[in-house]
Amino acid sequence: MKFGLFKLVTGFLILLFPIHDIFSQAYLEKKTRHRFGEMHLGISYQTSLGGSTSFFNRQGALQGLDLNTAGSPRFVIGGTHFWGHADFYVAIPFTFNQYRKENQTILHTANAETGFKFYPWPIAQGKIRPFFGFAWSPFLFEQDNGNLDFGDGPNLNHTSFPLLAGITFRGRKHFFNLGGSWNYANKQDYFISRSQEVVINTPPFQLALSYGFLFDTTIRAEKDWESGKTKQKTKRLAEKGGLNDFFLSTGFSSAFWLANSNYNREQRPYLTKFPASLILEFGLGYHLHQWDMNLSINYRGMASPNSAYGSEQDIRRRSYGLEVTKNLLDYKGFVPFLGLMLAYEDLRFREDFEDVSTFNVSEKKTALGFTFGWDIRPNRIQSWLIRTNVRVFPKLSLDINQQNSISFSNIEANFVQLVVYPERIFSKRFKNEP
Repeated sequence: MKFGLFKLVTGFLILLFPIHDIFSQAYLEKKTRHRFGEMHLGISYQTSLGGSTSFFNRQGALQGLDLNTAGSPRFVIGGTHFWGHADFYVAIPFTFNQYRKENQTILHTANAETGFKFYPWPIAQGKIRPFFGFAWSPFLFEQDNGNLDFGDGPNLNHTSFPLLAGITFRGRKHFFNLGGSWNYANKQDYFISRSQEVVINTPPFQLALSYGFLFDTTIRAEKDWESGKTKQKTKRLAEKGGLNDFFLSTGFSSAFWLANSNYNREQRPYLTKFPASLILEFGLGYHLHQWDMNLSINYRGMASPNSAYGSEQDIRRRSYGLEVTKNLLDYKGFVPFLGLMLAYEDLRFREDFEDVSTFNVSEKKTALGFTFGWDIRPNRIQSWLIRTNVRVFPKLSLDINQQNSISFSNIEANFVQLVVYPERIFSKRFKNEP
């Protein structure tokens, strides 16, 4: 794992842990809003199985090649929902393993994966529970051919939706998963030279063993909710405007680029879509209690390199967004929302071809995005919550000449975002309210 990613992960954990003490959630005793979900942090090791490709040998003949088994350790952060019946998670690989075979340097692995698991029977202490689900998984494949001049193959980054199945065993605060995934759409078109395209078989199966540490920070508020103290305090603070608060937010997002650019389709057909980007988002917002709305500004910076057969491209996007979201309902602390974002975009594109600079273009423009997601919010007065949001920018591009453009259209998925209300932590007015 690159050191920069390590610092991002460490910083996020430092923000997360000091906020509250850790509690174990006993959601099997009763299904209340304060037992709706738990967070978890852990590690996983995933191994791919199967797959094949082709290459040009030293004699210029086409030759088949079976892929080796490849594994990768991953950092996992997520949360169980619906009282142990569902699990949303993000798995971020620490390393991307390469190997050499028949003078080919090959990489194939899942990138940062977002998944959903459904448990027909809720996760329970001392029990083995089966699960099934699906994942939103960018899969990376790259094949560099040492037999060719400029033999660096394209970085194939296709988004797959593998099906998941496995079992979970839970202790008091720990759980273990053993499962597998099936990528049923594993046949992909791939250029093994600038002009020769073949069908490769990316690994159809993955096995994963994972460990997670579970913790709950909301059950301590259940007693006041059931006694009516929370409702009374909420009413008094709302009447004084005390629940109209500023908030800070941060979390990891994955940006998935939606389409290839018309420039690459016409001039560089061997280049694939740009790989997914992992980013750390920062936001400052204001919550309007009466309307149950959020106004926020946020910053997301993302970059994605792409190269093949002597062509090297790099896109960079810095986005400053003004976002408005409206919460739609409250189902036992599960609060979905919809919204819009007006973003100020700083877009950049650079290309070198056979070590000669061909493009270095930038543009600043505005763009409209759409937002949906949900909060895990057991009550209206807590000092922090966990938010999930997905943003879509369907039409965003950078013109590089009169005929061609580079597509920046993407989907940003942030499944575990920390939202903190500093005034509720430090304000004497809030603390002194009985």
